[in-house]
Amino acid sequence: MPSKLTFHLMSFDDKIFDLLARMQPSIVKVYDFPSDANIDEIRRRCPKSLIVYRQYTNLTFNNAADAYVNELQDAFNKLKGRGIVWEGLNEPVLSSIADANALNTWFVRFAQLMHARGEKVAAFSFSTGNPKLEYVPLLADAATACDYLALHEYYYPVGGASDLARYRQFRDQLPAAARKPILITETGVDGGQNDGWLAHVSEDQYMQILADYDKELLKDADVVGATIFQYGAGAPWSSFDVKTIGTRIADYVANAGGGAPLPASDSTADAPGSGSGGATQPPPTSAEKDLQQSVLAEAQKFTWMPINDQAALYQYAQEQNLGYPQTDEFEYTFNGAAYLAQVFNLGIVYVKKGDWGNVKWVKKPNE
Repeated sequence: MPSKLTFHLMSFDDKIFDLLARMQPSIVKVYDFPSDANIDEIRRRCPKSLIVYRQYTNLTFNNAADAYVNELQDAFNKLKGRGIVWEGLNEPVLSSIADANALNTWFVRFAQLMHARGEKVAAFSFSTGNPKLEYVPLLADAATACDYLALHEYYYPVGGASDLARYRQFRDQLPAAARKPILITETGVDGGQNDGWLAHVSEDQYMQILADYDKELLKDADVVGATIFQYGAGAPWSSFDVKTIGTRIADYVANAGGGAPLPASDSTADAPGSGSGGATQPPPTSAEKDLQQSVLAEAQKFTWMPINDQAALYQYAQEQNLGYPQTDEFEYTFNGAAYLAQVFNLGIVYVKKGDWGNVKWVKKPNE
């Protein structure tokens, strides 16, 4: 039987696209990383996967949905027209009937605004065990207006699996027209204090928890998939990170019948800048070589992972076809001058602070 498990992505490393290609998941979620290149690569590798995107916001349902859509504008300009499902507010808390009515109005408006732009949306993104079931019928208009229902379901170390598959109770409180396809846009193990699976269970135990939940998901045709929170997690969610067991999860999904029948494609075959189309620059002078050695030494102190695709260094790296970022920007000093640098797949970009028109790059070690 196919699996409905997949990844909630917070960052992109050099393995994730191959893992997704092997899995061919029903759904992939991307959090607050509006890279059109990454979305396009997911779509190329996994043409049938639904892609869900959520952007961080401090707004609540007491603010107008229009304000949130305005916040989305930059991401929307980059990702529009790619068949993405946009999540709205994350884990809203309903304490009264008035709250439920306000949230209902918010999502009706959110759907209206995004549908006018030709985009699809998911409603609610409630946290595990929420909301109270008595409030759910008050959300029928919003559920009807939106394209999907998004919910979060976690295994609690104390309560166990008691809140898993609660989506059935949620769904049953809605009229037929409001029972849209369900997306579990966060799942995993959560102790409630930013303490994920690494703080509570072994790898084998975690895989069993996920497999047991997967069996429940497979019983319901209206559940599209469940995204494991999360791949590439940073502080304060480091204990949720599944990057170290990403291959094992991908193997489980693929072997369950949902994965690609062919081996994952070579991650370098279509990499930007590979082959004869790679970036070129004049041979470095002796002084430039010393500078390059300094930037290499500094770069190797960092864990290489992509961070900010809006920065100037990122824009230069893309112009030079250097691929995806693998660290955040970092600052260091060479010969008394301050430099800014960032590691990318195919090279390290650097610039003297204040000399922004003279950005350069150097190859990474062993390349």
